[in-house]
Amino acid sequence: MTTEQIYALVNEVNAEAFGKNQLSVVDTSTLISLGNIVLSSNQNTEAFLNVLAQRIGRTILRFRDYRNKLGDMVLNDFEYGAILQKIKVMMPEAEEDESFDLTDGASVDQYKVAKPVVDQKLFVTRTPYQFHITIQRATLKEAFLDEAAMGSFIGIVFGEVRNAIEVSLENLGRVTLATAIAETYDTSRVRHLVTEYNPLAGTSLTADTALLNEGFLRYAIREINTVLDAMQDMSSLYNDGSMETFTPREDMRFKVLSKFQRSLETSVEYAAFHDQFVRPDVEYTTINYWQAATDPMDIIIKRPSDEEEIAMTDVVALLHDRDAFGVYKIDEDVLTSPVNAAGRYYNTYYHEQQLRFIDLSENFIAFALD
Repeated sequence: MTTEQIYALVNEVNAEAFGKNQLSVVDTSTLISLGNIVLSSNQNTEAFLNVLAQRIGRTILRFRDYRNKLGDMVLNDFEYGAILQKIKVMMPEAEEDESFDLTDGASVDQYKVAKPVVDQKLFVTRTPYQFHITIQRATLKEAFLDEAAMGSFIGIVFGEVRNAIEVSLENLGRVTLATAIAETYDTSRVRHLVTEYNPLAGTSLTADTALLNEGFLRYAIREINTVLDAMQDMSSLYNDGSMETFTPREDMRFKVLSKFQRSLETSVEYAAFHDQFVRPDVEYTTINYWQAATDPMDIIIKRPSDEEEIAMTDVVALLHDRDAFGVYKIDEDVLTSPVNAAGRYYNTYYHEQQLRFIDLSENFIAFALD
């Protein structure tokens, strides 16, 4: 059993996703009130006598429930056991029909053994991390006028823990997508759409100008839908070549970058009389970036297949089989400690663990504007 602590990765991918590495300081202290951390009896007084303390007239508990946008990557949740076993029986090859051209005095052996060829994969890497929060009810009482108000506050404290879990699941999902994209690097499973289009159309488009070119966008959506059709046939063209497989339409998943999808909508679909022919011919999930909000179309991943560091730019879409990658086990254990008698507080721990996988023998293909 392989267990990898990923709390540092969770914090890192969240920081990238939030764009924190590119933030700059803008001084708006004279324009916008952000609130004092601590009320002051000298500063927070009424303007007439300058003695009476201003009162809090209303409290807004700011909380919004966050939902993981990549929830479709959770394929199955099993409580017991630890290992995901995936078994594939290989198709047999055709043989000569021995009922033809029989020979006098010879017999045909009808008991020759032909064992089925079976491929087995075991996915065993678990990725644990945790969150925990401390609550001290005795001192919190001083900040609220009644039990209900304090209960509401404590509720949003734990609500934000749930949000942290959801956004971490989403951003780890992004890293899974980015890793799958990295596995297509330098293979036939990545389509370089601009490179393909320029000699055909006699143009010299770049990734930026291609998003403004109607001819290119029509070509791009045509090629995406053509691959979508082709993946429904039995072949080894869209996996690592280790076996033949196919993906029914209902098992296809399509992740498309918002910037690319908006270009299709505003440059192609709006002008089409039959717009259903110039959009992805499958249900799709729109995402704003693959790995980092500051560089939406780029990925930098040390891929697990060979530990090579892969950098790819201008990736706009990923078409994949439902079983190509995702999450097959989500284990959450929420435990609360006894009250600390000396400090009068208690801790609640959220232990998170997932089994994330990428199966290179399943169909998936990336599309890039390079």
